Amino acid sequence: MSDGRAALGEIVTFSNGKSGAAGRGTAYQTYGANGVIGTSGLFNAEAHATIVGRVGSYCGAVHYSRDRCWVTDNAIIATAKDGVNPRYVYYLLKRLDLNRYRIGSGQPLLTQGILGRLTVARMTRAEQDSAASVLTALDDKIAVNARIAAAADELVRARYAELAAAATATIRIERLGSLVRSNIPPGRIPPDENYIALEHMPKRHMWLTSWTDSSNVISAKRRFAPGDVLFGKLRPYFHKVGLAFVGGIASTDILVVRPKQDAYRGWLLAALSSDDVVAHASALGDGTRMPRAKWPDLAAHEVPWPDGHARGFDEFVKPLARRVEAAAAENRSLAGLRDALLPRLIP
Repeated sequence: MSDGRAALGEIVTFSNGKSGAAGRGTAYQTYGANGVIGTSGLFNAEAHATIVGRVGSYCGAVHYSRDRCWVTDNAIIATAKDGVNPRYVYYLLKRLDLNRYRIGSGQPLLTQGILGRLTVARMTRAEQDSAASVLTALDDKIAVNARIAAAADELVRARYAELAAAATATIRIERLGSLVRSNIPPGRIPPDENYIALEHMPKRHMWLTSWTDSSNVISAKRRFAPGDVLFGKLRPYFHKVGLAFVGGIASTDILVVRPKQDAYRGWLLAALSSDDVVAHASALGDGTRMPRAKWPDLAAHEVPWPDGHARGFDEFVKPLARRVEAAAAENRSLAGLRDALLPRLIP
C-alpha cells in the first residue's frame, strides 16, 4: 500500500445532481438520496458513477450505477478521477460511513466541500482493483439472488392471473385466511426477536427477506409465524404484502393473515398481493393523509376462486418460495462476509 493519506477530492470529483425535469422516458434510471426512484429520458451522470445522498434522512447513503443515469438534486455524483477504479470509489465511500459527517439537525446535509476534505489511505491502482474485484464478486452474486426472487414473484403473479381469468367462482378472503389479533406487550418481547416493520417490506414484492431484531422495540407488536401473509395496512397503496419466511413480531401497522388451510397459502398470498385487492384496500382505507386498510373490508372482499386448482397452485408456489428463501439466506451470509472484508480490504 502506498504511504500516507490523500484528500478524497484528490481521487474523486464531486458534483451535485440537478433539480427540475429529467425528461420523459425510460432510457435511464433516476437516483434520489436513497437509490433508484424512477426513470428518465435524460442523463447527467456517466456510467460507473457513485451516488451519495445529500439531504434528509438518507444523507450519506451510497449507491452505484453501472450505466448512465439521472441524479436529482437530493444527491451528489461522485466520479473517479483518471487512474482510479470507479468501483473502488463506491466501496471507499461505503466504508467511510458518510452520514456521520453530515451537518444540520432539522435537515441533515452533506456538501461537496465536506466530502472533498475527508482523508483516506492511499492505495495503488493494483490494490484498488484487487479490493474492488473481491467485493464486486460478492455483490454480483447478491444481485443474482435478488433477480431470482423477482423472477419467482413474476411467475406467481402470472400464474395467478391466468387461473383467475379462467375462474368461474369467487371466494371471500376470510374463507382463505384469518386475522391474527394477539398483541405482545413490549415487556414480553425478547431483544433478539425477529422484527418486521413496514420499512422491511418491499413494494410489490411478495417475499419478505429482510427484518431486524427487536432490541429497540418500545410498544406492543403482533406475533406472526412462518408461512403467514403480512399486509401493510398503513397507506396500502404502497403495495407492501408478502410471505413471512421466519417467525417473529410485526408492527401493528401490518395485518397478519394466517391461511386456514396449508393448501390455501399460495392463493391467499397471490390474492392479497394482487393489484385488485391492494386497490380495494386503498379505496376503502380510513383517513386521507395516512389511510389505513381495515380487515373487515379485506375479509369480505371476493377474489377469483380456481375451484379444484387451489392445491395445485400452492404446489406451484412452494418450490419457488423455498428457492427464494434459500437465496435470501445466502444473501445474508454474503452481505455479512462483504461487510467484514470491507474494512480489511479498504482501510
